[in-house]
Amino acid sequence: MTNQVMTTKSYFNTPAVQNKFSEVLGERSKQFVTSILSVTSDNKLLAKANPESVMKAAMKAATLNLAIEPSLGFAYIVPYGNNAQFQLGYKGLIQLAIRSGQIKNINSGIIYASQFISYDPLFESLKVDFSQEPSEEIAGYFATIELINGFKKLIFWGYDKVYSHGKRFSKSFNNGPWKTDFDAMAQKTLLKALISVYAPLSQEMEKAVIFDAETEDMKAQPREVNGVFEATQEEIDNFDKDAYAKAKLEELSQPKADTETGEIVGAVTEQSETTATAEQGEPAW
Repeated sequence: MTNQVMTTKSYFNTPAVQNKFSEVLGERSKQFVTSILSVTSDNKLLAKANPESVMKAAMKAATLNLAIEPSLGFAYIVPYGNNAQFQLGYKGLIQLAIRSGQIKNINSGIIYASQFISYDPLFESLKVDFSQEPSEEIAGYFATIELINGFKKLIFWGYDKVYSHGKRFSKSFNNGPWKTDFDAMAQKTLLKALISVYAPLSQEMEKAVIFDAETEDMKAQPREVNGVFEATQEEIDNFDKDAYAKAKLEELSQPKADTETGEIVGAVTEQSETTATAEQGEPAW
């Protein structure tokens, strides 16, 4: 392992690599490279990873101006086989959302079985009794956003749905932040699903969504059936991940209209029926 760490250190000390990070980060490049070497030396699997793959994963974090120290939770460099991959963190997604200037409020959290009452996905009404002490069992996770134009949106996923999603899509489900910090990754998943569809995407956020999708195990376009993503073997064999990522970016950049009213999402009024309902015993979003 020591020889591989030294190889990684030598690779990141080459002028070509140093210049690449300097172009993106300026004076902060040396500190960032130091963080990369610290992260790789502290992780046995990363220490064995191809240095070039570590550089590519780290560069994605650098272009988004996100720290890669695992304890901070903004972005991660995680091992996958003999390579490394970038993974967006829960706090990093929130940071990018705030930077966009389009989001007034953003929130997510855990709802325990002892607190959960009901969730109506049709009217997006989540009933929770936070006066109850948290139980060991988790019912699920929520995420909410409020845009500066007044538009609000809430989603709730049960624990099993989040677990199935992480296991289905994440290459590093068994050795990355999904294993070490499941709750944070669960909240990131909901926030990403919410923001990528209902919030205006800044260039940084578009990059983050694509970077995160590139490191997911997209063997087939996801088809959700009762909360479980399924794909045929033919779809798995023929799926073009790069084409899917490009199509997803184009989809996210297009205006979205309500199929019944014709209103453009993100330009709704305060009377919009999509706003979350606050009831007694529930949080006021």
